[in-house]
Amino acid sequence: MEQGVNMVREAKYKKGNIIYRQGEAANEIFFIKYGSVYLYLDYKKEGEKLISIAREGKVFGELGVIEGKPRTMTAVAADETIVTIVDKESFPSYIKENQNKMIIIMESLSSRIRAQSQKLVKACKVVATYLEEKESKKSVDKALIEKMKTLAAEDRRAKG
Repeated sequence: MEQGVNMVREAKYKKGNIIYRQGEAANEIFFIKYGSVYLYLDYKKEGEKLISIAREGKVFGELGVIEGKPRTMTAVAADETIVTIVDKESFPSYIKENQNKMIIIMESLSSRIRAQSQKLVKACKVVATYLEEKESKKSVDKALIEKMKTLAAEDRRAKG
C-alpha cells in the first residue's frame, strides 16, 4: 500500500541476512509474516549476546521508532523470513487501518516489561538474601557469586 512518498512494503530475507544494525537510525517497524528473527546486542563483536527471538506474527524494531532513538540491537533473519515494513511516517495511518497491529505492539512491549520486571525481582531477592547472610555468615561473597551464577543460568535457559 503506497502512501505518497511513505510506504508500507513487504521484504524477504534469507537466513543470516542482517535486517538492521545496532546504532542505525530507527525509521521502520517490522511485522513478521513468516519466519523468525534473532535480536543481538553487539552482533559479531566480543560480548555478542542473543537477546531475543521474534517469531511469526510478532513485531520488532518498534522501540526505536516510538522513542525516536537509534536501534539498540541488530536484527538477523534466523531462517527465511518475510516481513511487512512500515516506515515511521506511514505508521499512524497504517495502525489506523490495521488496528490489530497495535495489539501486537502492545503485547510486545508488555512482554518486555514483564521479563525485565521478573529479572529485577530476582536480582532484588539475591541482594536481600546477600544482606541477610552478611549478618549471619562470613562466606557471603561466595554465596552471592553462586546465586548470581544461578540467576544468569536461568536467564540463558529462558532465552534458549
